[in-house]
Order: sequence, then C-alpha cells, then structure tokens
Amino acid sequence: LGNHYNGMYDPIWDIDEEIEKLNAEKGWQIGIHVDGASGGFIAPFQEMSGKGTPAPYDFRLKNVLTMSGSGHKFGESIC
Repeated sequence: LGNHYNGMYDPIWDIDEEIEKLNAEKGWQIGIHVDGASGGFIAPFQEMSGKGTPAPYDFRLKNVLTMSGSGHKFGESIC
C-alpha cells in the first residue's frame, strides 16, 4: 500500500482504472491484491482523523479483491 522510505501511497486507484479497462476490453477478470504491510494498518485511521488518503485504495475499488497487512513491521521488529 505504501513505501516506508518516504510515506507515499502506491497509486492503487490508478492501477484499478487500468485493470478495469483491460477487463472490459479483453473480457478478463483480473483482480488486485493490496499488500498493506504496515501502511494497511495506518491508512484507515488517517481517514478517520480527517487527514485522509490521496484516493481509495481498498475494497471500495471494484477490482481490489484481497488485502493483507503485516503488523510485525511496527517498531522495526525483526520478527
């Protein structure tokens, strides 16, 4: 979902638009998996705080079918 080096979000919303075009054009059923890593735990709270995210990145997008998060990444854990 994001890059921990600079805090930027990957443009899942743009990828969803392109996948939608391909699916319509080719008759495919390609879905998107969002690897939330640690950003997947933070992003929902950013929206609740009013700070928001650049655009939807989750199940609100038609082609996002699965998501995951990795809580072990908090605190630079080596787990």
